[in-house]
Amino acid sequence: MNKAPAVLIIDDSSDFCQLAKRFIQVEWAQAKVDSWDPPTRGRDGLAAALSNYDVVLLDYMLGTDDGLTWLRQLKIDQTCPPIIFLTGHGSEAVAVEAMKLGASDYLRKHDLSKQRLINAISDCTAGAQAVAISRPATSVHLVAKRQERSGAVNRIEISGYTVVRKIGEGGMSSVYLARRTGDELQLVLKIVDAELSKNDEFLRRFIRECGIISKIDSPYVARIFDQGFSQEHAYLAMEYFVGGDLKARIDRGVAGPEALRVVRQIAIGLEAVHASGVVHRDLKPQNILFRADDTLGIVDFGIAKHVEDTAQLTVHGQVFGTPYYMSPEQGLGKVLDARSDLYSVGVILYEMLAGRRLYTADNAVSLVYKHIHDDIPKLPAKFTQYQVLLERLVAKRPADRFENASGLITHLSEQFGIIQ
Repeated sequence: MNKAPAVLIIDDSSDFCQLAKRFIQVEWAQAKVDSWDPPTRGRDGLAAALSNYDVVLLDYMLGTDDGLTWLRQLKIDQTCPPIIFLTGHGSEAVAVEAMKLGASDYLRKHDLSKQRLINAISDCTAGAQAVAISRPATSVHLVAKRQERSGAVNRIEISGYTVVRKIGEGGMSSVYLARRTGDELQLVLKIVDAELSKNDEFLRRFIRECGIISKIDSPYVARIFDQGFSQEHAYLAMEYFVGGDLKARIDRGVAGPEALRVVRQIAIGLEAVHASGVVHRDLKPQNILFRADDTLGIVDFGIAKHVEDTAQLTVHGQVFGTPYYMSPEQGLGKVLDARSDLYSVGVILYEMLAGRRLYTADNAVSLVYKHIHDDIPKLPAKFTQYQVLLERLVAKRPADRFENASGLITHLSEQFGIIQ
């Protein structure tokens, strides 16, 4: 776009507002960029002020308030300018909900760049990405409407599905909210990058992920509906979760009994995962998603491995996973069993109760060192009754942890009365 836009940033972080303003005014020197602090100003007068702006940046976490609620209220006015929804942790479910409520785009703040922000604003103001979520799609093809950085529209055809919105993108695949032709079931399509679809080793990984999840029978593991190939793309159709991820709940605060109920559901899911001979190896709050009925599902088995699998899909000793939640033995590149996943559950439990990660460091190597050598932190005083449980879950030696998920489930029942 040539005309400098007028942008309103609704966010309680003054640092982010200044950063976004700098990005915008480097691109458009004459751009009008204002900020709106929700905790101090509330929503009074906001609807009237929106007529002065071409696009709005709206954050998900607005102090003690919820950006989705603000979005819902703002979009009641049909003259509301395009809204770009901002998420702190890239939750696909939150992004999907924002799109359903009328957001024109969404951006993840943790990997925001100047070019991503400028592209999103340009797309919104040009009307290139306006999507009517409530209108049934007429094509039987999945159409990725987001423009590539070159400006060309990227189209992916998957027979039997129609797109609602692109909701996520990684280095190896893209994720879309879609509807299944015939019954209009909402689901998530994970599409492998076209070039990677030609890579035999990566394709084997993707096919393995599909096979792993489809064989696990548990209400606490994401359901797989379909997998296949279309033109140059491999794809996976899986369950859509409307309740967001565990990371978002942690950001809002989790009470002790609720944390134990979450741990119990994860443990039941892991019981089925491990019974299938699989170790997840990448449990983290972002991989725990919630349904409308508040039950959870474990997702993302991309680096899961059968404990007896001899296929050399990884280099010996190579470390996979997220260092914040990685067991000591995983950090050392050792052979893993179910107890490694239980360590990750313990790290998640600590984060739910303390509101911060078990260990932090400036780099992955230092994090791994802390998991191996540092003392186990103490929980806040109000949660001291859970300290013994935490220490058993995150014990440095696997032999000192619960032997399996069943042992954890029994402990939660006998010691804390958590049975559902």
